[in-house]
Amino acid sequence: GVCKRHGAKKKLCSSEGCTNQVVQGGVCRRHGAEIKLCKSSGCQNIVIQGGVCIRHGAKRKLCSNAECTNRSLKGGVCRRHGAEPKLCSSEGCTNIVIKGGVCVKHGAKKKTCSIEGCQHMSVKGGVCTRHGAKV
Repeated sequence: GVCKRHGAKKKLCSSEGCTNQVVQGGVCRRHGAEIKLCKSSGCQNIVIQGGVCIRHGAKRKLCSNAECTNRSLKGGVCRRHGAEPKLCSSEGCTNIVIKGGVCVKHGAKKKTCSIEGCQHMSVKGGVCTRHGAKV
């Protein structure tokens, strides 16, 4: 067997006409696949590790560079310390991938700030830097 990166086909939901990826039991979340939620009371985040989300203690791999607290991307280091960002798959484009292998210019939907009336891009926790996201 091979992983998706090396040619494995993505399994699609078995519900008629659905093109979403399978999550569990041959169906996507919309058609009944159960996702595990954080076991911390009242939390609706998806489990990352050990039954909890990142906010409630799931460990994230950090950059191996001394005193750096950024998340590692490739090779155990963050972008600042040498991890190469993925580039848009559109021919000739050199923008960084946002979602689905493409940049915003080529179809990736950008999330906007959750504050009513604000059209800035969401950075962390659903809000832009103007409304409290610390970068």
